Amino acid sequence: MKSYLLKCILALACLALVSIPMSGQDARRGGGSTGGSGCAVVQTPRLSTTTTTIEANASVGVFGKVTNCASGKKRYTVTGSSVSSCGEETVFASGVMSFAGGETKNISVAYPIAPDTCKGLMTVSISVYESGTMLGIGSTTLTVQ
Repeated sequence: MKSYLLKCILALACLALVSIPMSGQDARRGGGSTGGSGCAVVQTPRLSTTTTTIEANASVGVFGKVTNCASGKKRYTVTGSSVSSCGEETVFASGVMSFAGGETKNISVAYPIAPDTCKGLMTVSISVYESGTMLGIGSTTLTVQ
């Protein structure tokens, strides 16, 4: 019962966080800025598991920080993804976020791992893009049993 409740809470948090950035998008996709080139720093993500091992068909919380190291206001696409041990990539969250110059934002999202995910080492990442160009990435590993 506790596991089910945790999964529900993580799923609701994911929906809330993913829907907020999406509502701020406009037709330009990738967002605009106040000039200058983009610069982003992504902190290594932390996971909600107490160990680095999890079973397929479970959920894990992914937490990180993204900093706009540019001096002006920027709009970046922030993406959460994973690559399984057999090379299969899954994008579990993506949205456009606005940053003031030098601003840092916390990222938290629930990642429900598919039941047919390959067992073994998985890489979980948070990436930041501007106009399709990757500006920064932070990754950690998780073992799927």
